[in-house]
Amino acid sequence: MGVCINYKLGQEKVYIKKNLDDVQSVAEYYKKDAKKLKIKFAIQRASEFELYIDIGDCETLGLRFRSVSDILSDYQDAGWAYDWAVLTDNGKIELDAGYETEKYPKNEKWYCAGFTKTQFCKNIIEHKWVADLIRTIASKCRFAEINDEGDYYYSGDLNDAFESIKENGALISSVGGMLAGLGYAKENIIKGGETAIKHSIKVK
Repeated sequence: MGVCINYKLGQEKVYIKKNLDDVQSVAEYYKKDAKKLKIKFAIQRASEFELYIDIGDCETLGLRFRSVSDILSDYQDAGWAYDWAVLTDNGKIELDAGYETEKYPKNEKWYCAGFTKTQFCKNIIEHKWVADLIRTIASKCRFAEINDEGDYYYSGDLNDAFESIKENGALISSVGGMLAGLGYAKENIIKGGETAIKHSIKVK
């Protein structure tokens, strides 16, 4: 529960390193502003095909591209796997691994799926940065499907994200209040954080 940005991405393997390099460069630029705003910001490049970015109180933005064979292997080994379920719509869609990849290796396609919850960010610019970083990689991919529950990704209006986070926060707190009424301990109930979000994004 709470505002998230969900993403599904597909790209030829040969381009992924450069694409993630570009995202990392944008993240490094945002990191300078984050320092001025006293917002936590960390970047981890785990491999040529994996980039993880922690922004403020948002969940980690994880861009991890994987081959179709690895995605299917996870599903076959465990009977269910997040990447497989999201990218194939629980088996309804067959992932395109690329045209004649044995003959033309550069045609091989890799995929990435994930979500980042921004509900508990304390400054609306955190949601903006997550969305804009996803936009940076999505704009270069052969396949991209993005769902921003705060609507900023589509509208470009931060007021949309601000209001969505506030409304979801109020709903979470309301549910928490009902749980408290049922006898759940306060320390086990998550508050919505509807009063924590700040609209200002000024950078001095």
